[in-house]
Amino acid sequence: MAAAIFALVGALIGASGALGVELIRTRAENLRLRQETLRLTCADFTATVSQLWNLDLELKAKPADKELASSLHETFWQARMHYEQLRLTAASEEVQKEARYVLRYAYGLLREREGLPPRNDEKERTPFMMLQDSLKKLVEEVRSEIGVPHDVYREPDEWMERDL
Repeated sequence: MAAAIFALVGALIGASGALGVELIRTRAENLRLRQETLRLTCADFTATVSQLWNLDLELKAKPADKELASSLHETFWQARMHYEQLRLTAASEEVQKEARYVLRYAYGLLREREGLPPRNDEKERTPFMMLQDSLKKLVEEVRSEIGVPHDVYREPDEWMERDL
């Protein structure tokens, strides 16, 4: 009888240890998948925003090009879609907030290209420069959330100045 009890206790200890290891492995895998999803979603968002600012520069050189203007607006809406995906995958409110600022200043580029006046927070520095700062902060926050070093290089202002 005592041997049966010891065997049962041993089996329970072994099963609970295996269950604990499996739970830890599952949690680690879930975290890795969530981090990878966030990284890819942020990459899509920032790539679309980069495409938007490149279109903005092209449109600046060819202001009458209606196809470029249409592409600029379409790219903005793609960025908006990626922003919503980022909101769904980011755990931290800081990532979501910085992504929203990126979208705000990307929209500021559209407004600027349409000849609309800058909004109050865009008067001292252009939407383009504000966008650069926001992108840097976003990437830093995402890198922090996914657990990689989050120092991000930002090009000097004079490298990015545009004649408007």
